[in-house]
Amino acid sequence: MNIDRQMVTLFFQIKRNLPFEARDDLKISSPAMGTELVSIYQTSNDKPLRLLIEEFMQRAGDPWTSKLNKPQKSKPQQARESIINLIRPTQRA
Repeated sequence: MNIDRQMVTLFFQIKRNLPFEARDDLKISSPAMGTELVSIYQTSNDKPLRLLIEEFMQRAGDPWTSKLNKPQKSKPQQARESIINLIRPTQRA
């Protein structure tokens, strides 16, 4: 992800809007920063924070904005759902 000056400003606005205990974990130099922002976006109910992350990701480009729209499931959650789908008989009307 290429970060421009406006994205840096947005990043620190996002960081200021996070709960105090989560601020230290989010670093702009972290290679996983984009993934962490997606995770925060998907778990947060804070509208202003979500809007800041949306704006940041729009500036980052399409691969990142598309990640915001799809909730990412953990591997255990995916495995559980696939097992349930195998066990559950198909519903036919």
